[in-house]
Amino acid sequence: MLSGTLITLLGAGLWGLNAVVSKYLMARGIDTMWMVNFRMITSGLVLLIFALFKNPHGIFDIWKDRKSVMRLLVISLFAFGLCQPTYYISIDYSNAGIASAIQQTAPVFVLIYVIIKERRKPFPAELGALALVIAGSFLISTHGDFRALAVHPLALISGLISALCCALYITLPADLIKRYGTFETVGWGLFLGGIFIAPFCRLWNFPAQWDAALIAGMIFIILPGAAFAFALFLYGTSIVSPVRGGVYNLFEPVTALAASVIMLHQSFHPTEIGGAAAILAGIALLTVTKEKGNTNDNNKEGIGSECKGT
Repeated sequence: MLSGTLITLLGAGLWGLNAVVSKYLMARGIDTMWMVNFRMITSGLVLLIFALFKNPHGIFDIWKDRKSVMRLLVISLFAFGLCQPTYYISIDYSNAGIASAIQQTAPVFVLIYVIIKERRKPFPAELGALALVIAGSFLISTHGDFRALAVHPLALISGLISALCCALYITLPADLIKRYGTFETVGWGLFLGGIFIAPFCRLWNFPAQWDAALIAGMIFIILPGAAFAFALFLYGTSIVSPVRGGVYNLFEPVTALAASVIMLHQSFHPTEIGGAAAILAGIALLTVTKEKGNTNDNNKEGIGSECKGT
């Protein structure tokens, strides 16, 4: 269990560092949309190569079923094609820590979807989580002043759109992942999503000025920051359970905040730190409540108290 925890935290931490390195690349003049598009296509290809080594004969199975293809195309366009660009726009107009904190509101959109789908009232803990997330978003965006918007509107709007797309990513690909595998589904999703947005990102406009730092940064956001982070997080989650993995994923914005201060020498308003803490507390409350619910259900069925990952 300890090894699974450390592996999961390493994956989440790499995602947080990825946001900070991406912000550095933007500051050095790398076009945001070009960088996002290039990262999506290349990291998707890396995951597909992993899938090829893991299951040489199954990488194209998803293309043999019409319904699976249609779902994959929808996921590629909306869950991946919109999620990545909006997240990086949020980073560009704010910073890595704030963008990561805003994106962590994704489980709230999932909760709202589940409540509507199940036609039920929210539980008290769910209402508490929603209140914390809303309060945290308010603190980040206004610094506690109703009359002012402290964060650039594009950072807030694009961050929330990214969170909504993340919610789609959480809910839509589950059947495909279960049937075809994580690397296959996510690899194709990232690659096709990158192809879809390529005409809008001008992928052919390759940056002319490169140096060792820029090359190292691009390599980091493609390999450790995307492909490796995803592989480590998924593998670790399969050991500690998806629910615990959701809690450990809160290490991502914490890493992004700390790395922004240490590496980029950025400062944060106290209300921004408080807002990020409120969002993380709300998501943690939501996740822990879900874990308790799963535990109770498992005990009723005689399965055991631990929710095992797949």
